[in-house]
Amino acid sequence: MIYYEQNRADPDGGIYHQRNTNLNFYQHLHDSFELICVLDGELHVTVDGGLYRIKEGEAILILPNQIHQGHTPQHSSSYLCIFENALVGEFYGKVKVFGAQQPVFSIADTDLVARLSEANGSRYHLKSLLYEVIDRFDRNADGYLSRGNRAGETVGRILTIISRRFAEPITMQAIARELGYDHRYLSNLLQKGLNTTFRRLLNEYRVTHAKRLLLKGDLPVSNVASECGYDSICSFNRNFRQLTGVTPTAYREKHARKRATTD
Repeated sequence: MIYYEQNRADPDGGIYHQRNTNLNFYQHLHDSFELICVLDGELHVTVDGGLYRIKEGEAILILPNQIHQGHTPQHSSSYLCIFENALVGEFYGKVKVFGAQQPVFSIADTDLVARLSEANGSRYHLKSLLYEVIDRFDRNADGYLSRGNRAGETVGRILTIISRRFAEPITMQAIARELGYDHRYLSNLLQKGLNTTFRRLLNEYRVTHAKRLLLKGDLPVSNVASECGYDSICSFNRNFRQLTGVTPTAYREKHARKRATTD
């Protein structure tokens, strides 16, 4: 499943900090920059289909609306920050159109990471630290290539609508009208960019929400189906089983048994 992240991508003060051990994260995108510095071990990050192995003393800068995911093969310790585009406005103007051929760069100077992670107060100070990071990134970028039609931004808008309205009877045609595109173009965009379809994305969001409801309480399965946008229990059962391998009832019972054995 791919999702459009909104919470951390619009942080208070313009920047979000996070330290991690054995970082793993699902495929997603957001309209903001993301910096990941590996302090120990190794982290594998996929950005727009390209795999990058980031080792101790290295970092990767992920640009706005690039689809990315990551996992730790054995062990990693890392620092992650997400920051708003306005903090590096001049650079953002460049990478809205062009992307670096090499997004991984050296950041062995852990003092910079420490200063950035502790930055607060002055916005000018924060900007200066971020541009220090970008200077290192730019020196190692190995040139820039056109980002084409910025399909990631359009995919992000589609995912945002789905995440907000998955419980409604929405269609690709309705989203296309809202965004001002032909629905066939958007369907092709999802197929080429994410190797998926609108219907599968919608069902993934609905089933993910359904799993939370099934484990949250004793809401009847028919009510769960309705709250997740399904107009029939048969359709709900079929789609739930296709994505999880079990029926909603079996899923609830399985996790109830797990809780019982651990209590």
